[in-house]
Amino acid sequence: MRSADETLQIGWVAEVNSEHVAIELDPATTGLVKAGAAGVRPIGSINSYVIIKVGPHRVVAVVTALTMTPEPGPSRDPYDVATAIERRIQATMVGRIDHNEFIPGLAGYPPLFAPVAVATRNDLAAIFRPGDGPVIPLGEAVIAPEHDVVLDANLLLARHAAVLGSTGAGKSCTVTALLDGLLQLDVPHANIIIFDSNGEYGAAFHRETARGKLANALVIGPEPGPVSGLVIPHWFMNNEEHLAILRASEAVQAPVLQRALADARLGTGGHASPLARLKVIRRSCEVVRALDGSPSRKPQPAIAAQFHALEAQVLTYRDEAEAGDPLAGSWSRMAEVVERWADLQLVSGDAAWDAQLTAPQRELFDNILAELDSEIRSGLNRLGVGSSVASSDFDAPTYYSLEELCELYLPGRIELEAQNEPRIANYMATLLMRLSRLLADARYDFLTRVPPHTEALARFLRLLLGYDPLHGMVAGGETPWATAYKARSEGTATRHSVTIVDLSMIAFDVLENVTALLARLVLDFLQRVEPRGSFPVLLVLEEAHRYIPREQGGDRARSAVTFERIAKEGRKYGAALLVASQRPSELAETVLSQCGTLIAHRIVNEADQNIVRHATPFAGRDVLRQLPGLATQHALVVGEAVKAPALARIREVSDTPRSQDPDFVALWRSGPGFDAGAMIDSVSEAWERGVRSGPIPEEGSPRDEHSDPPPFEEF
Repeated sequence: MRSADETLQIGWVAEVNSEHVAIELDPATTGLVKAGAAGVRPIGSINSYVIIKVGPHRVVAVVTALTMTPEPGPSRDPYDVATAIERRIQATMVGRIDHNEFIPGLAGYPPLFAPVAVATRNDLAAIFRPGDGPVIPLGEAVIAPEHDVVLDANLLLARHAAVLGSTGAGKSCTVTALLDGLLQLDVPHANIIIFDSNGEYGAAFHRETARGKLANALVIGPEPGPVSGLVIPHWFMNNEEHLAILRASEAVQAPVLQRALADARLGTGGHASPLARLKVIRRSCEVVRALDGSPSRKPQPAIAAQFHALEAQVLTYRDEAEAGDPLAGSWSRMAEVVERWADLQLVSGDAAWDAQLTAPQRELFDNILAELDSEIRSGLNRLGVGSSVASSDFDAPTYYSLEELCELYLPGRIELEAQNEPRIANYMATLLMRLSRLLADARYDFLTRVPPHTEALARFLRLLLGYDPLHGMVAGGETPWATAYKARSEGTATRHSVTIVDLSMIAFDVLENVTALLARLVLDFLQRVEPRGSFPVLLVLEEAHRYIPREQGGDRARSAVTFERIAKEGRKYGAALLVASQRPSELAETVLSQCGTLIAHRIVNEADQNIVRHATPFAGRDVLRQLPGLATQHALVVGEAVKAPALARIREVSDTPRSQDPDFVALWRSGPGFDAGAMIDSVSEAWERGVRSGPIPEEGSPRDEHSDPPPFEEF
């Protein structure tokens, strides 16, 4: 009796290269199915599997094409039904079956004329059999509906993943299915942060849904500000993020701004008044020095008057110095120096006509000003804002006043630098203007107008990572969003597994910087956790091309740099990425190439198709040629989290994200279900006030299926 392999044999290997095989079908195989001892199996179906014997191994290949051509020979007429037809299957080798276990990768290549058989049910069971670790059921295998396509959860997360596809192809549902699969693995300590740029996922994780209850999800936003909880203190930004948000040029503006930021971090608060007084004394010295070289016909009386005013100012500061004033000693020493101006014996009245300083007077004059300059430099260093002082960590997230940076520290640093290069003031004018505009724009208050509060960084990271951010908070030290969080968490557990950061109302020009800041804070935190990798976090990026744009003209977005760093280094520290995008060609190539698993829905654009194929291991590239023709809810799954490339029909999910297309015709027929005129008035009025507003239904009228879902809690 012949074996199952023999009864299901369909042909032999006619061509082999490093990735593919060409299989010539047996002329006796005339139908599209093969029946044998192991059952009836399809022949030549795209995405089906064939088995090739290679010594003791059995190589598995995925069918990617089927061709029919007339056999070569004299006077063959392709339209003659009697003409012999050569039928070939093109297939990509993806692994091997040893001892009834599928192993990705090849240990050897098949020889020419090696027999090829259709994969049996046992073979398919080996290919689709889950591994020993935790797995996520993604959907059913289209070519073998009796089997599920499952993903290795650890490989999916540790090696990053991408969900790609055109609008309406099912990306959001696939991301939701993946998150459902993760949450159903009994992971109460999961740390999942969703960057939601369109405001879609709040509905999917509403507290009344099964998913929301399982994750106890927290939605931050969408309205920036303390009412919704989207408050990100500006002092969390590092130097690079400051330079990006203010668009500081590298040549001149960046070094001055960096030094001013260091001054502000070190000097904000208690040193502001002494610093301002030092600046007054420095300006007075500059005036005195300028009078010496002026063309005035009476220079000595003018110098005497200015020295008298300088002495009075220094004596006032000395007498007003309080206990704990870091410059108390400086004021006393300056007073002793400036009182020596009387030794200049400056002439006055008519006798001072054209009287320039004599040589002895000039020597004493220069000495007095030099000693004052020395005391001013010492005072600046004592305050921590002098050139000889360096911060232990320029990027430490310690509080500083953005208003003081704009009004005091940056102008002060510009003055210092202008002593060596007068043109710096002109170069810095545009940056000062951008900083002033940032402070004046209420859209950025959630970032620029955050008041100082105790344990700000710890509270914020607790909020972001799912732990009670109000735990242990003392009266008077509450965070700006404490009231909103209390209202949201009342009567529920404080631990949440999923945090949704709704960024839909963030101004586009600052969106990249906000996402870069959040992601960088998470990565920097994980780098400090010991033992390394013991606190893993998953970052889910919806519409990722908005955060991680491809480099254009040598200009790289700050957020792209941050996420590229996570893509390349995050695995070591427990930072995983799940990237979703409808425009792969606009994504940073480094991030996409680092995604070990790709779930690709229908993609029509040729540039997007090419990017996806180039980012895929060779075993899946031919499989991805069918991307333009995929049906909705179908996806090709390739990469490390699956044993072999497979076409899957994504499983159904309930309470999907709000990403469905509107039913234009139905809505135009029936109307929106609420008073549209009142809605226009409400939205316009809120828009003018700079806040967000949704449609207002008629009083007592039920919401139809096209209306927005009920509003979330305050948080």
